[in-house]
Amino acid sequence: MPSPAARPLALLDLDGTLMNSAPGVVHSVRVAYEHVGVPVPDEAAMLSFIGPPIGHSFPAHGVPAALVPAAVAAYQEHFGRVGVWDTTVFDGIPAALTALREAGVLLVVATAKPIAFAEPICAEVGLTPLLDAIVGAPLDESESKGQIIARALVVARELTGAPVDPARAVMLGDREHDVHGAAEHGIACLGASWGYGAPGELVAAGVAQVLGGTDEVAPAVLARVA
Repeated sequence: MPSPAARPLALLDLDGTLMNSAPGVVHSVRVAYEHVGVPVPDEAAMLSFIGPPIGHSFPAHGVPAALVPAAVAAYQEHFGRVGVWDTTVFDGIPAALTALREAGVLLVVATAKPIAFAEPICAEVGLTPLLDAIVGAPLDESESKGQIIARALVVARELTGAPVDPARAVMLGDREHDVHGAAEHGIACLGASWGYGAPGELVAAGVAQVLGGTDEVAPAVLARVA
């Protein structure tokens, strides 16, 4: 058996990487705009809400600062009640996670989705049994991706009883925030091209490799952490 220190780690983004959560997020964003009386942005802009903290996205897309708290509250109320359940797991992800766990890789979700939403939806769609831990944002989404990853690394250390070796760890995500957050900890990031990043976003952020499909997840992760 490998020693605890030798166990490899895969940090996993949730929305746009493991799960197609766009329908629920976009609907909840639309509700929030209508609630505060601000014109709803186009579909591409609303898709860009998936990944970053929600409080950063509203002012970037036309919501005045004074209305951001009300927009966030309206979004979270609708998302927590309706939108969170309007999601599906991407084809191929369960098989990839199963293969990685069988290979001895520790699987820890590190998501900017509030943990209050992340845990129940992972349980609902059947991801929880395939994961070792789920680390999410506080409800106000005040943490950066780098801060969330830092907490995920603490969890990984607690699970294995040894510090994480960045050379034997990798992040899988679909947005620039995943790349930058992982880089803060000396960890390479693999890009999920099936997610919600804009064209060229992952490459511009310095992603180590862009994966063409979910069938590439297990071999690409193992090539990095083995």
